[in-house]
Amino acid sequence: MGYVNLKAVLLDAQKNRYAVGAFNIVDYITTSAVIKAAVKQKSPVVIQTSVKTIKQFGYKALVSWVSMLAENVSVPVVLHLDHCKELDVIEKCISTGWSSVMIDASSFPLDENIRMTSEVVAMAKDRNVTVEGEVGAILGVEDDVFIKENESHLADIDSCLKYVNETGIDLLAPAIGTAHGVYKREPKIDFELISEISARTKMPLAIHGGTGLSVDMFKKCIECGGTKINISTDIKQVFRNSFEQYYKNNPDDYEPISSIKYLEEQVIRNVAVYFDIFGSIDRA
Repeated sequence: MGYVNLKAVLLDAQKNRYAVGAFNIVDYITTSAVIKAAVKQKSPVVIQTSVKTIKQFGYKALVSWVSMLAENVSVPVVLHLDHCKELDVIEKCISTGWSSVMIDASSFPLDENIRMTSEVVAMAKDRNVTVEGEVGAILGVEDDVFIKENESHLADIDSCLKYVNETGIDLLAPAIGTAHGVYKREPKIDFELISEISARTKMPLAIHGGTGLSVDMFKKCIECGGTKINISTDIKQVFRNSFEQYYKNNPDDYEPISSIKYLEEQVIRNVAVYFDIFGSIDRA
């Protein structure tokens, strides 16, 4: 399969009621580990990059990592730009080789959100690049995007329909009660809202704030229409915890490759669990 567009992957997930895992990578090793886990489980996978990650490593480096690692693999691999408000960054990602992008103009009034999203859709259309957009405001911190509790609000059906119909997006991320970052209390997910948005828009839905949801919550989100589920914070936690655990157990080991291999093993093990929960094993 190799490097593909997100839309075809999600249409199959939508049709067959499973979800594709989208993992925010930290570096080359975590990118490699996520793809290896997908190959092992025969699952489609989305490699997500934040704007912060792009600024750290560069556009060409990230595209080269994913395109090289996806070459000759037996599963679909998507490179997706996560939450981005900067149109120039989105345009650069599209021209450099991302196969999917997310415009997050949800903090603006709906008409401005529609205008900005439509501009991105126009950029992406001729390059066969998928576009994800957001309606409502998802609570929490996602890299440089910070939404306070008093600023968050759920999506509403009329806004979702207007947004989808007027922008021509491929994937909708509605605010449904999940949050970015670490949950401080059990999330109150509006499953009825997910079901209604899915039924009314007929659109594949992205569920943000996946880290910390229970297995039952994941399965209910998928049952209600979630087709792409984002996992970001968990990858960051595995990244930090792996190095801490390794050097605690091996305080006299100064060979970096040993700790890097341990990190890769932990990411593969962690990501494999999500493929099982999402029902995407053997769907490649």
